[in-house]
Amino acid sequence: MRALTRRLLAGLTVLALTGLSAAVAQTAPAPAPADKPAVKPVRSIPYVSITGDDGRQRHYETNAIPLLFNRACFGWRMYLGGPNRVVSLKEVLTTSQPAEQVIAGPETEVSADKTRATTRMFETVQDGVLQRSWCIIPGDPPGTYTYDITIDGEPRGEFVFCAIEVPDQNTNTDPRDLSCPNKFNSVQRAPKRPASAS
Repeated sequence: MRALTRRLLAGLTVLALTGLSAAVAQTAPAPAPADKPAVKPVRSIPYVSITGDDGRQRHYETNAIPLLFNRACFGWRMYLGGPNRVVSLKEVLTTSQPAEQVIAGPETEVSADKTRATTRMFETVQDGVLQRSWCIIPGDPPGTYTYDITIDGEPRGEFVFCAIEVPDQNTNTDPRDLSCPNKFNSVQRAPKRPASAS
């Protein structure tokens, strides 16, 4: 008799739980349709990439640059919006210490003390985005690297990087783990709006 009572009680418990689940399912809001994937916001960011010993490249959204010679590259990506087009770019790099050597094309003017490089060129905005990057070479100094960006004559942004020495040149260095006093100190300036006539 006890076995029959237990089975009957277990059966009633299952029925009660099933009924409760069905009632909750009816009152719960329906899940959102999965027609469209979530749109990832487009942002202006500093970034670093490192080529490992295996030849694979790893990318990081950070402004901490490990000074891994001929292995680490860094850059900025700025969201401008609008159609694909060519813009006039002025990019001024200022470093806290002079570089031992500077490899630059004719569009770049380097100061005598090798702490400032001004590049003027035309660049293409593709899908609303403008970006540039450079790679670390022997003799690049540790310290702060600041890029001031002017587009079509308007100041549009500043990206501040920390260049940090890596004595063992370990390509497994994760730049996000490096100590950087101004980590992610990047600012995008909005374009100036014409003054309205009063």
